Amino acid sequence: MISEQNFGKVNGEDVKLYTIENDNKTKLSVISYAAAWQNFEVVEDGVTHSLIAHYDKVEDYVDTPYQVGKTVGRVAGRIGNAKFTINGKQFKLPANEGDNLLHGGDKGIQTHNFDSEMDEKNNSVIFKTTMKSSEDNFPGDLELTITYTLTKSNQVLINYQAVSTEDTLFNPTCHVYFNVLNDTTDVSEQKLQINADESLAVYGDKVPTGRKLPVTSGYDFREPKTIGQGLKDLKAENDKIEFDDCYVTGDSKSDSAILSGDGRAMILSSDRNGLVIFTANPNDADKADKHEYSCLATEMQTLPDAINHKDFGDIVLPKGKTVSYTNKYQYVKN
Repeated sequence: MISEQNFGKVNGEDVKLYTIENDNKTKLSVISYAAAWQNFEVVEDGVTHSLIAHYDKVEDYVDTPYQVGKTVGRVAGRIGNAKFTINGKQFKLPANEGDNLLHGGDKGIQTHNFDSEMDEKNNSVIFKTTMKSSEDNFPGDLELTITYTLTKSNQVLINYQAVSTEDTLFNPTCHVYFNVLNDTTDVSEQKLQINADESLAVYGDKVPTGRKLPVTSGYDFREPKTIGQGLKDLKAENDKIEFDDCYVTGDSKSDSAILSGDGRAMILSSDRNGLVIFTANPNDADKADKHEYSCLATEMQTLPDAINHKDFGDIVLPKGKTVSYTNKYQYVKN
């Protein structure tokens, strides 16, 4: 079952909120602005639990610097020096984070209000938009389709499909923040397991250097560990106070990561080779300043800055070719 309602306006355009519900009373809510994942609710013993950070007003999605739940891109993450080369031709885009390009720039996917339609047969909502080269400065006009699906088994599927008028780059993701605990104000007791033996070395501006490093104490989540313990290990190891890091997960059929706590879990998997995690508190600025985190962003994508590092993965979308990626999020009750 899918319901539709108005969620406000952005730039004079109506923003639509869609809620997909399955027979388990699990609800997936998405909005047309930024094709954002607005909420994910599960019912356990008659009690409803929301497992992702979300807002109830469209203005908050427009204003947030945290990209809460939004689709970001054309290219998620950072492109070093805001430049890249395709087929021997160099492109230089307007930087929006120091000298670098973050999440496709200031006219990225996250700024679009998508056309939308319901697919009740497949329990899906389909979003479509056109990324014009004249707007975001990437080569080629990109026809983008994003499909959210809620399965009978409580799995969320997000499919990204695109075709371009020129050779371009394509590596989007959903900037969703999870806290599966009963207390959604504090993520420290949420456990995290990541199927990765390596993470990326980065410069001070968080752009990858090109090196892959074996995971060490603070970054090692190969066995389940709470976020709080991870932060303690990180502080002891190199005096860092947050996670904003990318793991090399591989693009196999194995799970990328598992988030768990209070008798429930989300199992994440993808057909791409990277997972960025980021600790944040998008709902409480004071706690954010004190590094008291309420949730963890999990961004499944091809490794950041892949266009500038030959062994990070291929994010070039050839002219006229249709490409498709899928991120999967499986809820289970332990």
